[in-house]
Amino acid sequence: MINTSIISGLIKQKAKEYCFALCGFSKAEILVKEEIYFKKWLDEKKNAGMNWLNNSFEKRVNPFLVMPETKSIISLAFIYDTPYQHIEDKSIAKISRYAWGEKDYHKVIKKKLKPLCAEIELLSPEIKTRAYVDDGPMMDKIWAARSGIGAMGKHTNIINPAIGSFFFLCEILINVELEYDKPIEEDLCKNCTLCVNACPTGAIYDEYKLDANLCISYQTIENRGEIPEFINLDNWIYGCDTCQDVCPYNSRNVFTEDERFFPKKETLNKSLEELSKLPEEEFNKLFEGTPVRRTKYAGWKRNIEKNLKRDIKNI
Repeated sequence: MINTSIISGLIKQKAKEYCFALCGFSKAEILVKEEIYFKKWLDEKKNAGMNWLNNSFEKRVNPFLVMPETKSIISLAFIYDTPYQHIEDKSIAKISRYAWGEKDYHKVIKKKLKPLCAEIELLSPEIKTRAYVDDGPMMDKIWAARSGIGAMGKHTNIINPAIGSFFFLCEILINVELEYDKPIEEDLCKNCTLCVNACPTGAIYDEYKLDANLCISYQTIENRGEIPEFINLDNWIYGCDTCQDVCPYNSRNVFTEDERFFPKKETLNKSLEELSKLPEEEFNKLFEGTPVRRTKYAGWKRNIEKNLKRDIKNI
C-alpha cells in the first residue's frame, strides 16, 4: 500500500534534484468552473487563429480524457530568466527571454521530465505517469494555480511571490493520490495595473483577461498571415515580455543557472536594420534547435519589416 505522505515528499525531493524551482500537487478533477470561462473565451474568438485550442477543448477541461487513471496532477516550474536585459532603444530588436538561448525549452525540460517520471514510477510498481511541457491538452496555468505553485496575475501569467513569473510550466499526470497543496488565496496583484497599462496593444482588455488577437506574442509567432496595420510591435520580433517586465514580482532577480537559456551574443540587443539583412541560411543556422525557428524565416522578416515600417512612418 502506498504511503501518500512519503511518496509526496519523495516526489518533491526528486523534482528539486532535476532543478525544478517549484513543485505542487492538486487533485485531478473536471474543470467545471474553468470550462465555462474557457468556452466563452473561445466563442468570442479571443484565441485568434489558435484553432487547436478549440479542437482539444474537451481534453483540456477533463484530465481523465488525457489519462483515464489520473488521480493527481503534479505541477512543476523551471526558471528561465537571466541577468541580461533588453535595451530600450527604438532601433534595437527585442526577442522574448524564453527564446534567447541556444535550445528549445521543450527539449531541455523533456530531458528532465523523462528520468524524473521514471524515478517516480520506481517508487511503487503500481504508479503510472504521463508528462507534458506546454505540448499537450493541459491547462497548465489552471493546474499550477490549483497546485499552489503560484497564482494568476492580471497579465494572465502565473506569478510566484518569491520568484516572479519568468518560468516554464509543465505537469505530470499520476495515477495515485498525493498530499495536495493549497492554492494561493491572496490576490497577488491587488490594485496594481502596471501590466494592463504597459501592454503596447491593449491585449489585456480586462484584468486577468487576454485577447490573443491583440497580443504581440501571438502576432509574431503563431500568426502566419499579415499582421494587422494597427498592431504596434514595439520592437518585438519574436514574442513579447512587456507585461512581465513591468511586474514588481519580477524584480526578485531569481535567475536560471542553465546557461542554455542565456542569450546568444549574435542576437542580443542587435538593431532591427542589422537583423533585417540576415540571410535565410544564416537564420536557419543561428536559430537551429531554438524556439525562434517556429516563426520561420518569412515570419522573422515580416516582424522586422513591420517594426522598420513603423519607424519610417514616425520620422
